[in-house]
Amino acid sequence: MDATYGRIKSLCDERGIKLSVLAAEIGVRSSVFTELKMGRTKQLSAKTLQAIAAYFDISVDSLMPQSDDAQVDTMRDEMFRKRRMLFDLSAKASPEELDTILKVVNALIAQP
Repeated sequence: MDATYGRIKSLCDERGIKLSVLAAEIGVRSSVFTELKMGRTKQLSAKTLQAIAAYFDISVDSLMPQSDDAQVDTMRDEMFRKRRMLFDLSAKASPEELDTILKVVNALIAQP
């Protein structure tokens, strides 16, 4: 099975959607994924990869097979994105809401 296909399939499974639904949403035939899975297509077009990445709100690079260094970079980038999102949300919070958020985060982190 193609690594890119596996990544796309995993993203669909995580979100509980079928590949056929993804295909319809991004405007491609569902056979595109079958061809990729079977190895008859070696890679997806840049346009299709961009549409998939936009659909899942991820980078195109995260759809591609990666070396160990690239995986570490991707994980670091994802952690940074999540921290930035948390920071942006907290900037809008009241002092009381911040206290609540900190209590929840501390409770989650303290759990074994």
